[in-house]
Amino acid sequence: MNAALFPEARIHDVMAIYQGDLWIDRPAEGFEISPHVRLIETPGHTREDITTLVETETGITAFTHLWWTEDGPADDPYTFDRDVLRAQRERVLELAERIIPGHGAPFVPGPSTPR
Repeated sequence: MNAALFPEARIHDVMAIYQGDLWIDRPAEGFEISPHVRLIETPGHTREDITTLVETETGITAFTHLWWTEDGPADDPYTFDRDVLRAQRERVLELAERIIPGHGAPFVPGPSTPR
């Protein structure tokens, strides 16, 4: 994760915020990092995944690992539960106009976006 490259950074995950040697317990769901940036819990790829939602002038952008790239994969070979992954993808698609996936270029979801 290269966190050591950013010694002043706050690192967020599904259960806490870490900064330096400080650990603050908190659930990710609904946590506001700033007025236009919030976290939601989106298990699917793993049980602990979160998505960062950023409000911009052009709508909401989701930074997520629910998709690796624009093309999917449609069936994530590492998911713990395909139905949970599908439900979380639908949740994010209802919220976001743009997706920045775990391993690919940003994309605008459309009819061919894997669900």
